[in-house]
Amino acid sequence: MKRPNSNDNPWRAVALTSAIGIDLVVCLAAGYFFGDWLSGALGGQIWLLVGFLLGLVTGIMSIYFMIKRYGGL
Repeated sequence: MKRPNSNDNPWRAVALTSAIGIDLVVCLAAGYFFGDWLSGALGGQIWLLVGFLLGLVTGIMSIYFMIKRYGGL
């Protein structure tokens, strides 16, 4: 008889998927608000784009490391 693998837990997959979504939203929102604050402090709309892109890159890197650690890559 085949022994179940401890990594085959469906709740673990649900938790990882939820954490990925929440992490991306939080990073994007933080980048947006940081860029909005910089735009107000320094002037110009380019800072809003820079902050948003910085949040996007941070979110992607965070998701990569999360999947690497908990997803078994």
